[in-house]
Amino acid sequence: MTEKINSKYIRDFFGIEESPEGDKELETITEKMIKVKYENGEDICTIDDDPDGMFFLESGTAVVLGRDGEQLNIMHEGQYFGEYAVLAGQKRLSTVRSLGKTICYRLNTDDVMKILQQHPNVYGELMKRVYGQVSRKHSQVLALSRMRKGILQYPSNMAPMSKKHMAVQYGILALIYILTAIFIPEDTKAPVFAFPLLLMLVYVLVTKRTIESLIVSGMLGALILYRTGLSASYTEALIDTMSDRDNVFTVLVMALMGSVVTLIESSGGVTAFKKFAEKHAKSEKDIMLTSFGIMSMTLIDDGLNMLCASSATAGVAKEKKIAREKLGLIYSMLPTVLSSFFPLSLWGIFVIGTLNLSVKENTVLMFCRSIPFNFFSLITVPAMLLLCTGHLPRNRYLKRAEERVKGGGTLWPSGSEKYLSMTEPETWGKMINVMLPIAVLAVTSLLIGSIYSGGFIVDSAVGLIATLIFMFIQYCAQGLTSPEQFVEHMITGIANSALPIILYLLTMCFSSLLESLYLNSYFEDVIEVFDGVVPILPAMIFLICVVLTVALGSSWSMYAVAFPIVLKLAVSVGINPALCIGAVTGAGIAGEKNCIFTAEALDVGTAIGCNPEAVRKVRVSYSLVLTAISAGMYLIAGYIF
Repeated sequence: MTEKINSKYIRDFFGIEESPEGDKELETITEKMIKVKYENGEDICTIDDDPDGMFFLESGTAVVLGRDGEQLNIMHEGQYFGEYAVLAGQKRLSTVRSLGKTICYRLNTDDVMKILQQHPNVYGELMKRVYGQVSRKHSQVLALSRMRKGILQYPSNMAPMSKKHMAVQYGILALIYILTAIFIPEDTKAPVFAFPLLLMLVYVLVTKRTIESLIVSGMLGALILYRTGLSASYTEALIDTMSDRDNVFTVLVMALMGSVVTLIESSGGVTAFKKFAEKHAKSEKDIMLTSFGIMSMTLIDDGLNMLCASSATAGVAKEKKIAREKLGLIYSMLPTVLSSFFPLSLWGIFVIGTLNLSVKENTVLMFCRSIPFNFFSLITVPAMLLLCTGHLPRNRYLKRAEERVKGGGTLWPSGSEKYLSMTEPETWGKMINVMLPIAVLAVTSLLIGSIYSGGFIVDSAVGLIATLIFMFIQYCAQGLTSPEQFVEHMITGIANSALPIILYLLTMCFSSLLESLYLNSYFEDVIEVFDGVVPILPAMIFLICVVLTVALGSSWSMYAVAFPIVLKLAVSVGINPALCIGAVTGAGIAGEKNCIFTAEALDVGTAIGCNPEAVRKVRVSYSLVLTAISAGMYLIAGYIF
């Protein structure tokens, strides 16, 4: 065997001591290893195959793939793999594929077992470690996938509906459709938009199923408007929505952004800042500020920035004995807050797209104008900076956590055991592979459209396509991915964006139906009703939307319900639209921070290795105070603006 393999990994795996006897045993083991060369794209081992041994990677890079081709890990020089199948006597759980040219040393199954028989204690510990690694890998995949699917999850929907429940619920819906078709006349000027709007609000609050609520209420609106039957009417409404140029643009941008985020994750971007944190974060204050900075630099996606920061600081936070609840506070408060300042983030793209139907001017410009009125996000940032520097007053839950750690207890609270496997990263990357694409995205989105139009235009679609071209060259040139794998990751990213895209299209369809049913005209007719309360409307909008978000467990779901109504109300009564947009966006973020259950809360648990319930207890008292301050600021702003 050549000297390129770090013998430390072999010693660690087999538990070989550094002694003359250990050196002799190491030499015996290396003599049994078989050198194998692999070309780019060649499978080193394949899922469901019988194990022929375990592998030590001498040079090059290999990617670990799941059953559906999803990337689970990236292996680099000096690492080993294939041990689980050998030790458990089971078929391969994943495929390991060469990225570029690689050289491995294979140790046959029989040789592995014979060596381990000489070290029974090592064998027992190794089995525990291997099973833990497998559990960690699958938990990480599930955690990452949930970050895109959280808009559909709610505790009450985890169990299947009973047949009786289904019969009652959908029987009532069928009755509503039938009565609507019989009793509501065609081409009526009455405020019939109230029926689908009321159905939407009641259905979503009762079922907590936003997608389904938009569909059933959209069907009712389409039935009233088109009168061509339930399915035909709704199909026509959906086609009208999907043929709109603004909607096509937003769907394209969301899909491309999903691809960019997935490619960054596949490059090892989640752990790209680890070496930086280990070098510069020497104290608790440094660690907290480093986390803040990493999240600020990776704000194109609120899931990505949380994972990047938590992976980078996991090791140093453990060394400095920082209570997990304190880490959980900053990781649960900041990700969405920071993304709300960046119109090119996935969060910003969704909000901007939702504004298209109601805002007649440049929606990107209107979004930017609303940022100064997103009071909750604006005051959360300095609050978290105070936390990082140790100047934020601690609530009783945070005090208990810190006292537990100081008293020699665990860094995590009880109930965190199933989340602890997420604290150690498995995929390694470089900062340049994260920051350069983000910089290219920002520059090209601002410059390319402006150059060709002669004015200032933010064209996120052009910027994203330019970024993907740049990433293709950057990643393929480094051997991080082959051209085929690059496209596969792009497709995976688009698939990850499917639910937000569907939510957006259904929201646009529902909003356009309400407009076609004369919602705008009705607001203009009843404008005098709001004359006496116009100054306090921004505060009322904020508080109502916070409550709605808490009830739904998702800000995106609330935006789907609230934006069309609030913006039409704002235009009708003459309130500053930017102020109302800021109130709704801020309310969505505040509502999630005050909510008992959100997908983001569970993601924090898996990111830092902590019971999400313990993080929630620490977070809510702070978020309630920030929510109250924000409501007061909207009350003042209503009189000023």
